Amino acid sequence: MITQLIFLLLITSIHGKRYHIFGENDSSSSIKNERLLVDIDIYNRPYVLPYFLHQLERLTCPCNQCYLDFHIYHVFHTTTENETTQLLTEWVSAMKKSEQSAFTTITIHEWTAKSTTDQTNRLRDVMKRISELDITYLAMFDSMIILLEPEKLLSTLISKDKPLMTPLLRATKDMYTSTFYLNDQQMTGFDYYKQIYDRKKLGCFLIDGGIKDFYFFNFKYPQVRLIFLHDKIFEDTQQQYAIDVVARQNFIPTYVCNREIFGYIPAQFLEALYDESVIHDLYMHMLTEHQLNGPSQTYLPPITRTSLISIPSSSKEKTKFGLDEIYVINLVRRTDRRERLQATFDILNISARFFDAIDGKHTIDQAYLERLNVRLLPEYEDPYNLRPMNYGELGCFFSHYFIWEDIVKNEYSNGVLILEDDVRFDPYFKYKLEKILSNRSLDWDLIFLGRKIMRPDEENYENTIETFLIEPSYSHWTVGYALSLRGARMLIDEKPLQKILPVDEYLPIMYDHHPNENWKSHFVNRKLKAYAFHPSILTPTHYFGEPNYISDTENTTIHRETNRVAAAKLLSVDVIANQKQTEENTPMSKDEL
Repeated sequence: MITQLIFLLLITSIHGKRYHIFGENDSSSSIKNERLLVDIDIYNRPYVLPYFLHQLERLTCPCNQCYLDFHIYHVFHTTTENETTQLLTEWVSAMKKSEQSAFTTITIHEWTAKSTTDQTNRLRDVMKRISELDITYLAMFDSMIILLEPEKLLSTLISKDKPLMTPLLRATKDMYTSTFYLNDQQMTGFDYYKQIYDRKKLGCFLIDGGIKDFYFFNFKYPQVRLIFLHDKIFEDTQQQYAIDVVARQNFIPTYVCNREIFGYIPAQFLEALYDESVIHDLYMHMLTEHQLNGPSQTYLPPITRTSLISIPSSSKEKTKFGLDEIYVINLVRRTDRRERLQATFDILNISARFFDAIDGKHTIDQAYLERLNVRLLPEYEDPYNLRPMNYGELGCFFSHYFIWEDIVKNEYSNGVLILEDDVRFDPYFKYKLEKILSNRSLDWDLIFLGRKIMRPDEENYENTIETFLIEPSYSHWTVGYALSLRGARMLIDEKPLQKILPVDEYLPIMYDHHPNENWKSHFVNRKLKAYAFHPSILTPTHYFGEPNYISDTENTTIHRETNRVAAAKLLSVDVIANQKQTEENTPMSKDEL
């Protein structure tokens, strides 16, 4: 009440200038006389620290003195509690001996939060430290975030000259983020916030709350000092305490700034409130998605880990999900894709084997095809481009076919996973795949982990199998699928090289869900037992028509058999490409992966 009366008295004297109350910063004051505190929450998540601590090592101090405070939360009672404290203590010790440290002091505070009241006490302690150190700027954030350019962060935030603000941190899965609560499209201001989130508007924007994981205070503004450094504010709010709520109640404008690309924050799902394993998976997803954000068909290098501490190796052996092998089809010339995926497998703790793809551009010629006795399927023409198969599509088929042969040769009775090198992993990929494959009673030959649904009206979404699976209708893509030993034998026994067509047409023929009866008639044993994840747990990194889309198979030589008879009238293949808006707005063309 007292603070609100003070505000009303002040507001009557500014003649309609809404935020003049905060005054102008004294331009004569030198930045060297200013002090900055970086205050960080650390939870019992040791897998975060190697990445996050390296970001702190790269911070530069734009003020005369910068302080770093850690608050270790002991709230989960997990076995990782001691490991977290040990890693952080080791890093602080190394930083104090290092000349690269930008901080005047580095302090570790132990904190046990049992209720929201304790959270309020924790914030009260931070504000007390602000007063004791005579801090000018306070940056408060969570160790779960990823900062892309720490060297520029603090000076950039200071230059914005806002009383209270947050840098825009984007989530890596849809719109779920805690910078804005954008999960509900019916919320007030959703369209406005979305334009900011998508960076269609650039600058610093007033927002009505919604900040949670990164606050930047400028205590040069009198009202910020008056509100947040006054003990009364904590007594009034008690268990309802939230910084953005306090700011809103006391008419302190809060901004989000998005001109610079500051970094990422894990996607926010309700499940993460109750399950630490979900939080782990969402963080790892953030690390893997970062690599896909490079410009012009390039990948970014993975987020770097600190070298100042001895990072314990994972106690878990790299997984193959109970399968005998995980194959990754990769063209030798596409080292960028191989490096990106190898970094991804290291992050996800997956054991995979790269399989050199057959290169349609540089390996296949007429002599190569004659050695394999390859023949095109009679009357086959691509239904999109009205042409025979090209060498890229042939190379794609051969790559999959040779893996099928390898499965049979090695008698991989537990099955395998086959991935293409443009694969993108869903946050829950590991959890869902492990759950399905752990069910030894499930009888399967083929499981699509990702696919393009060609006839949505024929999908039986109601008939789910083991929660995550359905029986697929006509589908395209071979970006990722599991294949059993029995399934590999069935695919080979039909001798597809002597009646070849694209591999993503062959698979739906073999589980008897292809609309072209003429093509199907050339294959007898169409009894492949197929399932598909719904929704998909794998997708391509880029869809046809999107920026950075590139195909290694489409732009290759068309193969025409020298003795091929004239093609009969093309049988229609219906294609309903409604899975991606970019495809709806683009002239129809076949996706080639």
